[in-house]
Amino acid sequence: MERALRVDDGDRSFTISGVDRDDWDGLADPCPACGGREFDHVATAGGRYGVRDGAVVSRSDFWDAERALWTRCRGCERILYKHPAADLLFDPGEDGGAAIER
Repeated sequence: MERALRVDDGDRSFTISGVDRDDWDGLADPCPACGGREFDHVATAGGRYGVRDGAVVSRSDFWDAERALWTRCRGCERILYKHPAADLLFDPGEDGGAAIER
């Protein structure tokens, strides 16, 4: 499934898009196009952090957030997943939003 969203910030207007394939469930599955099992992947991470004895520590026993932004098969270079926010963070360019240059 591909989805497109129109963004209007008052001065300009543009479209961002996302890709969420029905035939691919995630990094544990092979690429549906070529069967490849290696991917370029970009994700966000967040969580609860604090300071203990002067060092910043991540608390793994509390809420944390990790969200995939973009995944591309290394074999055939097809985009298998792309959150629309990836277009706001990376220049979509000619290859459909390649966040990682090869």
